[in-house]
Amino acid sequence: MLCITTLIALATLAVIPTAATLARGGRMAAGARDLALTFHALRWKSVAENRSHGLYFEQADGEWHWYRVRDGNGNGLRTAEVKNGTDPILSGPHRTRDRVSGVDPGFPGEGPFPRVRGGGSIDNLDDPVKFGVSNLVSFSPLGASSSGTVYLTDGRRELFAVVLFGPTVRVRVWRYDPRTGNWRR
Repeated sequence: MLCITTLIALATLAVIPTAATLARGGRMAAGARDLALTFHALRWKSVAENRSHGLYFEQADGEWHWYRVRDGNGNGLRTAEVKNGTDPILSGPHRTRDRVSGVDPGFPGEGPFPRVRGGGSIDNLDDPVKFGVSNLVSFSPLGASSSGTVYLTDGRRELFAVVLFGPTVRVRVWRYDPRTGNWRR
């Protein structure tokens, strides 16, 4: 009887870390999909209202926040105009972790990490929002958008990338496999 109890205890100890890893991976996938759905919703809102909408990402006190913004003067979204109030903030600040627990823009550990679409490694691990030199994701009334990537992490091991392809507004979610050093869908 003691042998059976010991075997059950050992089996349970082996399963608990695996279950925790699966739960973390599930939360990460949910966070990435939530951001992808937000991109899609903003695209259709821009088309429906015939006015640019977007997300403005900002880092404050070591945390990343995002704001829903709208074009206020008909010339599209501009970072300077979001900052001076010409392009109004509709809601925020929002944190990804408030929508899906344990998920934040960022990178786990020190890297290096390859770019999700190939071509070298990511240079600046302090900036997980990669939309050119801007932290503004814009959706036009014609249905087009900015191109770029937001990297999401649990701060431990998991890394996801939400990639937005501007002209087609195709959104892809990728997961980084640290064992192989490759991205997969």
